[in-house]
Amino acid sequence: MMSIHVTPEHGRIARRVSLAAAVAGLLLAGSLWTPAALAQNDGGQPAKTTSDSTQKPADNTQKPSDKLSLGTQDIDPSKPIQPGYVLSVNIAGETDASGNYPVDPAGNINIHYAGMTLPVAVKGKTLDQAHNAVAEVLKKYIKKPDVSVSIVAVPHPTVFLSGALRVTGEAQIRPDTTLVDLLSRAEWLDNADLTQVRLIRPAQNAQSKPDIQTLDVEKYTKPAADKPLDPSLNPTLHDKDRIFVPFKSVSGTGTVSVTGDVAKPSPSIPYRSTPPLTVSEAVNLAGGANATANKEIVTVRRPGVDKPLIVNLQKAEQGDLVENIELKPDDDIYVTPLQENKFVNVAGGVFKPGKIVFDKPMMLTEAVMAAGGVTATAKTKSDSIFRGADTGNTKVITFNWEDIQKGKAKDIALQPGDNIFIGPGTTTHTPSALEQILPILRDGALFFSVLRR
Repeated sequence: MMSIHVTPEHGRIARRVSLAAAVAGLLLAGSLWTPAALAQNDGGQPAKTTSDSTQKPADNTQKPSDKLSLGTQDIDPSKPIQPGYVLSVNIAGETDASGNYPVDPAGNINIHYAGMTLPVAVKGKTLDQAHNAVAEVLKKYIKKPDVSVSIVAVPHPTVFLSGALRVTGEAQIRPDTTLVDLLSRAEWLDNADLTQVRLIRPAQNAQSKPDIQTLDVEKYTKPAADKPLDPSLNPTLHDKDRIFVPFKSVSGTGTVSVTGDVAKPSPSIPYRSTPPLTVSEAVNLAGGANATANKEIVTVRRPGVDKPLIVNLQKAEQGDLVENIELKPDDDIYVTPLQENKFVNVAGGVFKPGKIVFDKPMMLTEAVMAAGGVTATAKTKSDSIFRGADTGNTKVITFNWEDIQKGKAKDIALQPGDNIFIGPGTTTHTPSALEQILPILRDGALFFSVLRR
């Protein structure tokens, strides 16, 4: 039988296990889910990598937490709502359903109510119209819904930076942001070649080609005393522009860069054509994807190609030759981090514990299967879903996995950020340090908080 309840006992458990949870989180972050730690050669030792010492990235290269933003938060509530907006929906008496909802590419917000996902079309609507649309949908479930809707965020123009810069990846800009302004804030490295900065502007339509300019930014930043500044060397940037700053010295035929949610962002991995350098190998040379990375969406941006290539790194690492593409000189690989509340956690008695991408409605059985299914020794009669742990208002949903599998109990609709715990049961082998900690964690409330960081 499924039930939803919160008891004082869970609060006491959470306080008792805080230290153990922190240790468990460190163990997981440092060993279980770091591909670099798992990469081994035939001798069982960590795989060795080589790189040109002249291209070794400085210690101040981009970390996953770095984010460059020159955008503003100007919000005009009179403008029609568009994809990319974030709306705050408050429903009186319904704290679970209330919250911030992004407008998806189809123009909908997806309200979570009573385990259901309720799409509401808001594209092109004013705030008043969006309010009415939300209320109309909720009338099917609430007699007189008291709804308020407001805009909390709007999309900004973005560009993509790569190459010899301290901060790379996507950056928000203002309508008046110039190339030199952005590069100054991104901080070019000592060996950046500012005479050959490439600005790649997307094609305007299907019939046109990308506009690729090579600009001597150094001439603009260090003008000759007898010559005026050339404004064409410092253009105003447009939405979706791509900027690449090469290195002064490259190894052989060039380099590739790997940035984003990886252990060691590397802006200058020497390119190799024989045997071909692949995307999975390049990511591994950058220390591997972090546990918080969305391995299903890794972008490869290639000079002269308008749209980025989208790679499923998880399949590439499993040997899928279609996904594990061969790289070209100056390719920029960006490992996308999982967005907040865009995943669920599965831990305990499953074969592949970890984060599961939540990019569409998902049921409990789907998440458990994506985690490899339950182990033979798992305790499947009294398991839990922890919901809303980051809000301080945790709900514990208990379920019987065996009954769900046999059709005796209903499957459960998940929500982003849910933490699923299957009892690990007992084993006959010598328990690892993590396995010794799991019994202490028992219900695992803070354990999941650590995993979600």
